Amino acid sequence: MVSYVGIQSTHFPNEIISEIQPLVPLEIKIECLKTVGVSNTPQIIYRTSKGRCSTFLSKAQFLNCLLCFLQIKQHKIGKIKSYNFQHSGININTENGKYLIVYPEINAFLERYNRAALEKLEVELTAISAVVRNPMKGTVAEVNNIGCSCADMIYRRTICKHQIATQLHLQSNGWGSLTEYLQHNNVGEKWEEKLLAMAKVAKSDLGL
Repeated sequence: MVSYVGIQSTHFPNEIISEIQPLVPLEIKIECLKTVGVSNTPQIIYRTSKGRCSTFLSKAQFLNCLLCFLQIKQHKIGKIKSYNFQHSGININTENGKYLIVYPEINAFLERYNRAALEKLEVELTAISAVVRNPMKGTVAEVNNIGCSCADMIYRRTICKHQIATQLHLQSNGWGSLTEYLQHNNVGEKWEEKLLAMAKVAKSDLGL
């Protein structure tokens, strides 16, 4: 059973909202990702404000992370059949192809995945993008099928926590990716009608 970051949206009042637990209940900087033992249990070695630590991840939790990463990259993967750790990164075998995620990429992704869970980001889908609010920091970012408006995406060119939160939200509502949602959402409807609906929602949010 797949779990998701706890994200709320005024547009989906009847949706089932579940929460994913952070990988670690603190901000982390990952030093190393590897597998341990005959069962090849994923393990992260990282630093926090309290020092250097390590944590085992469940295989289901790690698979969810890999799936989220590949879907943000807009790979139509179907199901993940297997994965294995190599010298340079993780080889992933899916129903629709094979992919390699190098360690610097997956480490940075897991750090932001953990941060997205800790900060309980709120996602709201619109006709043209996703708006992601951070209730802890009072910031807002816009995610579209090209990227995100935040500094991580613009300057560091890496998958950001807003894209992760958006992808998990889409999964919980039955969408494979933001591109899939936007393509479906824009078929057979006039843009004027969409913009009018968005304006009504905005006025409602403002109490007008």
